[in-house]
Amino acid sequence: MNQLFADRLTNLQIAGNTVRMEFSVLDFAPGNNQDNPKMNVSHVLVMPLEGFVQAFNGQDSVVKKLLADGVLKASEPVAA
Repeated sequence: MNQLFADRLTNLQIAGNTVRMEFSVLDFAPGNNQDNPKMNVSHVLVMPLEGFVQAFNGQDSVVKKLLADGVLKASEPVAA
């Protein structure tokens, strides 16, 4: 099994019944601004919409547990 690492999800697109997610890593290469490193896409994951929704529900459950345990703090919604 391969393990992949990404610093964040940088793009998400839905096309028909598939979801395309681009994951990026921070680039601290010499010459880049060290205070604002560049994000480089490192992996793209494409999955069926049903699988994406299932994965989202699992992640939502984990976030709710982390909030309940005090590991994360809820942020205020940003005004439009």
